[in-house]
Amino acid sequence: MTSFKLKITRRHRRSSTGRRKGSGGERFSLQGKRFRFRVDVTPSEVDARISRLYELWRDHELFWASQLLLDLKGLSRAEVIQFSTKAHRGAHKGGVERVRWAEKLGVGFADSEIVWSDLALWIADQIRLGVQPIELPPLELLLGSYRDSWVVDYRFAFLVPEVGDADLQRLTVDHLAWKPVVRLAKRLGEVYPSVPWKVPDFKAQEAARFLEKAAFRDLSVASDLRGVAKPLGDQPMIPGMLHEALGAYAVKRRKDFTHQGRFDNSGHHMLSLVENFSKRQPDQSLSSLDFEGCQLLFDFWRNRPLNLKTGEPLSVKHCTSHIGELRRFLNWLHLTKEFDWKRPSDFDLVETKVVRLPTDRQSLKTLEVKTFDVEHLRLLYKHALLSERLNLVWCLNCSHGAAEFGRVEWGDIYLDQPHPWAKDGLQIESAEMRNWCGQIRPKNGVVGWWYLWPETVALLAEWRETLEQKLKRKLLDTDRVVLTDKGKPLYRDSSRNAQTGFSNQWSRLRSRVNKIEGADSVPKLPFGTLRDQLSNWLGSDQNEAVLASVGLAHGVPHKGDKLLYRHYANRPWAELFKAQQRFRESLSVVFDAS
Repeated sequence: MTSFKLKITRRHRRSSTGRRKGSGGERFSLQGKRFRFRVDVTPSEVDARISRLYELWRDHELFWASQLLLDLKGLSRAEVIQFSTKAHRGAHKGGVERVRWAEKLGVGFADSEIVWSDLALWIADQIRLGVQPIELPPLELLLGSYRDSWVVDYRFAFLVPEVGDADLQRLTVDHLAWKPVVRLAKRLGEVYPSVPWKVPDFKAQEAARFLEKAAFRDLSVASDLRGVAKPLGDQPMIPGMLHEALGAYAVKRRKDFTHQGRFDNSGHHMLSLVENFSKRQPDQSLSSLDFEGCQLLFDFWRNRPLNLKTGEPLSVKHCTSHIGELRRFLNWLHLTKEFDWKRPSDFDLVETKVVRLPTDRQSLKTLEVKTFDVEHLRLLYKHALLSERLNLVWCLNCSHGAAEFGRVEWGDIYLDQPHPWAKDGLQIESAEMRNWCGQIRPKNGVVGWWYLWPETVALLAEWRETLEQKLKRKLLDTDRVVLTDKGKPLYRDSSRNAQTGFSNQWSRLRSRVNKIEGADSVPKLPFGTLRDQLSNWLGSDQNEAVLASVGLAHGVPHKGDKLLYRHYANRPWAELFKAQQRFRESLSVVFDAS
């Protein structure tokens, strides 16, 4: 192999008319390649980017001139490492010695004519767009800038065994372990020192966590050898950051609310709480979360921070929700193997009670539950379409809202038969009661039973017939009662706003009534108000309040004997059914509307 003199031709040109109206931005040529800048980029910024392009080309010239290309085909991982290490040593020797090393190792120099490589052009385009720092390049561009996938410059030879025969078009830096990623960033920094490189965040966190652990172990060993206290005093040596742990916890919480591949919409609220922790509380080392550090996390929400939109203090309920999820996060962090953090021994003494403010004082008016009166319900029933009428009557009948009725399946309905629990001892005095709905409330796992009114049963029959005609199939027990014309559930479990379909339908009905009967004929109350109608009608008597609670499926889940409620007290199902019957009689004028 003989030495040769590199031929470097510097050619560049900058358009002097690039900022004319309609020109599309200033143009700049360097070494035969033209770069066009966006018209909204200021002249000073264009100058800065052009300066960076000059620096990139100078780096590229030096890189080209210093290349030693290794043919690694057929070599094992160990041989590649040994080969590239020898090449690395020989590359630093200049003149004749460098050529001798190249011949000894059986490598070649780059071509004499220096041109833009695919990699260099990709970097130049990032500079043209103003990207800074620049993410690590696609592996296809990096390794594809050479003769083939096996002939590589000695500085990037370590990537070949990492990549193997994988398809470079599908392989990215994200597929590599953190060690080769960090090494790649280091080598790119050596080759193109003018370019600020950025390691992907999750790879940087992975590397930092490993290095922190190693450093802490070394510090601990050194302290033991010296016979002195550990460098960080009493503070535990725990790697990792709070926001990093919150990100891992968010993944866990998403899994908690995913069942059979479907995400439960109630999980959106929990994920938003975790997101707020990262948004509103500063990142810090997990090692700083001793008792005092944990207390500070809770204090932020205890002290009612301001709502970022309204500027008013957050509500007690909102802050209490955050505190509950924060405690669950710290419990998870204590148990998970992903992080080494453990709860302080006095963690149970952390204060979590939310402070009360003078503005929290409620008036008697704010405590009043607003509901529809009989005339409002009559007008709504009168002008409702079939699906709207079914939603109205069902929710009045069963104290349901969108989340409850939207999840009822045809298999939950028992028509023209005794109560399914009659054989277990549940006694129903009226033989006329032969239609039922049973459901376990998804929110709390509490079982509920409701007697179905004749009006409800008639609407169900008409609705089922209409729905089967639209869908052109028989409905199954596993089908939900409330479906759209396309057979999709009106209540969308995986959506953040799962009950939008019910709300939109209700708004249309209310608007229709007010348009026909006159403005404000029906008050602007949400669909969920129907869930409160029966409990509000029952009143505040203690016995009636128990019936209201049973009708709303409040309380504890049933375990063991399904007729038991709390401590061996029979749940008053029969009394609830009687109350439902009396409530229906009070609404007789509603069903007379046509």
